[in-house]
Amino acid sequence: MSKSFMGKIAAALQRKAFSDVSRAEVAGYCLLFLLQDFILYMPEVVAGRVDARYLTMIWWDAVILLIVSVPCWYLVFRKYKDRPLRFRFRLHLLLIPLFWGAWVAGTQIFNWLDGRPPMAGIGLLRSVFPVIVYYLQCFSLLHVYHFFLEREVQLKKEKELADAAFRSEINALKAQIQPHFLFNTLNSISASVPIEQEPTRELIARLADTFRYSLYCTEHEWVPLKEEIRYIRTMLELEHSRFRERLEFSISPLNGSENVMIPSMLLQPVVENAIRHGIAPSINGGKINIEIAQESDKLRIEISDTGVGYSGELKEIEQSAGVGLRNIRQRLELLFSEHLLVSRNQPSGLRFKFYTHTNRQLP
Repeated sequence: MSKSFMGKIAAALQRKAFSDVSRAEVAGYCLLFLLQDFILYMPEVVAGRVDARYLTMIWWDAVILLIVSVPCWYLVFRKYKDRPLRFRFRLHLLLIPLFWGAWVAGTQIFNWLDGRPPMAGIGLLRSVFPVIVYYLQCFSLLHVYHFFLEREVQLKKEKELADAAFRSEINALKAQIQPHFLFNTLNSISASVPIEQEPTRELIARLADTFRYSLYCTEHEWVPLKEEIRYIRTMLELEHSRFRERLEFSISPLNGSENVMIPSMLLQPVVENAIRHGIAPSINGGKINIEIAQESDKLRIEISDTGVGYSGELKEIEQSAGVGLRNIRQRLELLFSEHLLVSRNQPSGLRFKFYTHTNRQLP
């Protein structure tokens, strides 16, 4: 076979069958259960006690086992995949008798359709042990496979985090080139402003604060939430001086979340996006609202605006290649396994929502 033909087969197998499961994984899953069943009946095959009808029975037995295993696979490796391994092992103890019972029901239906007598008495008892062994073998292999998948994902995350840390270190070195020159220059400009123009002096001081915080963030990956909010408030006050009555904003009380540690500059790209693409293009301007609330062990952060909104598909924003939103998406996924969620705001504009974890606190 040509390389191009093999490449097409490989590409077809890598395509998703559903959700995040590839066609290759579905094929491997089916093959695993079929091989297990034929191995189970191998003594009969070797002894030569196999005819066409017996092969049909083996085939349908494998199909029944495959079908009744799907709900077990879904519960263990999808619905409760994030639960501890100890929990999932206990779940197996509950699923094994259900798996056997479902297999018995499927086998009785097959026997009825094939004109065979139903299983009863000693036949039912004899089926318990091989079915349990079959279940344990198959799901042990599946656990090993998923362990390697999770390990690969973890290694990829660690590499991406290492690359991000390296880039941050380079950016920090760049930002530290004569930082005092910038602050001294701003102080000189502020000192030269006449006393009757005090609002201008305050704006310069706030601008210096934003630069100082940006420099601080190049040296600290995690910052207290109250510091991040203080920076965002200063940023919005500076923007308010530019847009005047066209920009309003509100920030909800932190209510005990002040010392929760979050990744530095996590909110800034979303707020900047709301100003640039929501408020600025709107003739009447709009309002930016930041809501922060604790939900169990997570911190919910919502940033909404009443600007012009977005007329296209929201998935285009979620998958945007823009540096700011791409950066926040990557950080949320790598650090918390969370996603940046986008929805339409009422009466207009957009709403961005994401979660961070509250397990990091200031001492």
